[in-house]
Amino acid sequence: MRSEIHPEIIEIINTIDPDVFFHYNIIFQNANRLLNYIEDINLERTGKFELTPDESLYLLWNVEEWDFHMECLKNGRILFTFRKSGYGKTFGSFTIDEFIPLLERYLLMEFS
Repeated sequence: MRSEIHPEIIEIINTIDPDVFFHYNIIFQNANRLLNYIEDINLERTGKFELTPDESLYLLWNVEEWDFHMECLKNGRILFTFRKSGYGKTFGSFTIDEFIPLLERYLLMEFS
């Protein structure tokens, strides 16, 4: 597993108050792991993480007919909704270690 911080995360870090960086640490770690996973599977990413008003990081990722809504929360969990052709297929909130295998299963369904 790569340990370097993704440039997209560094860009976000540079826009926030350095005094609150500590409070975002788990958010940045989870977002970084998601970005590394997406790059490792070599699928095009259509969106970038955005800092939300609730101080979380949100990413909308479109793959074929699927929309993957993912939000890295301050409590260390990933809030997500997966939609296919506009219809909700699943949603929930998991730790990053639970979430990545779920995301992988849905991606495999798309490309198998």
